[in-house]
Amino acid sequence: MTDKTIIDAFLPYDTKVIFDTKEKNLSHPNTMRCKAIYEDGTVLSKRYISLGGGAYQEENKNYSPVDIYPFTTFNGMKEYMENEKIDDIYELIERIEGKDIFAYGNNLLLHSFNTIEESLKTKDVLPGSLKLTAVSGEIYKKAMENGDETEKRIMLLTAYAYATAEANARGMEIVTNPTCGSAGVVPAVLYYEYKMKNQSIDNLTKAYLVGALICNFIKENASVSGALLGCQAEIGSASSFASASLSYLHGLSLYQIEYAAEVSMEHFLGLTCDPVDGYVQIPCIERNGIAAIHAYSACLYSKNIAPYRKNRVTFDTVIQAMNSTGNELPSDLKETSLGGLAKFVV
Repeated sequence: MTDKTIIDAFLPYDTKVIFDTKEKNLSHPNTMRCKAIYEDGTVLSKRYISLGGGAYQEENKNYSPVDIYPFTTFNGMKEYMENEKIDDIYELIERIEGKDIFAYGNNLLLHSFNTIEESLKTKDVLPGSLKLTAVSGEIYKKAMENGDETEKRIMLLTAYAYATAEANARGMEIVTNPTCGSAGVVPAVLYYEYKMKNQSIDNLTKAYLVGALICNFIKENASVSGALLGCQAEIGSASSFASASLSYLHGLSLYQIEYAAEVSMEHFLGLTCDPVDGYVQIPCIERNGIAAIHAYSACLYSKNIAPYRKNRVTFDTVIQAMNSTGNELPSDLKETSLGGLAKFVV
């Protein structure tokens, strides 16, 4: 649905989308040439690249977002908090961003929850050649009938994650936290806490923003783009985001929050981005469910294992490893649908 999305974005102008699969001289795999043809025949042409998570830039120009944080790493954040005598990550965020950041995060969180609720009620065949049937609503019903608490939690996390991933597949509104392809992970974990554990929206919003800051360290020092670094950059980042949010929500220490985020990313290292037939459906929808469960498990690890032994792998270190691993992955395994599952699944 890339072409439909672009055409809708340019309304009311008449737009034609052409997919060029032959051009090789690209500085980035996600490149779009925009050619505007004026009534007098004048043509303006520019190329843009998508960096993932909604960020883009004109080709051959530097991506230069406004840096308001005086650090770009987890260790840098810890040093800053120590120097400024700040104990709480959300307090740090609000002090730097201002109090308006709460309303911003709250709006995103509620939008992502609304997507889950609407998608759970939608039963259809998803667009595209794969003809997948949406199943999140059925998974949810089955989960609610389950008397085993552990099994119920796993299946509810799955249902919520599937709901957002299915919404993405059919073109519904989603929140890129951090990307479209991995948008189901964070909302699934936090929505579960909201519906099943009665966590307040205020506390969930603060936890959501804490996870977003932690995830931003990945974007600063590597990437959240599957086309650049494989699915480890998308689903791994989302899992780190979710587990950091969950750990903060449950009042764990700064070290334990870092532990959860690191564990989440570490065990997705090397994960390929191989969407079958080019659609963000197989294995992407299922992968969102698995990553949500993984994020919840990482939080449990940080709560129950982290106190016994200091982790030798820091979050900053695992980001470095992810970046290096992603750069070594062949292009066939980075969103091109030429390798991995995409090569073998009919």
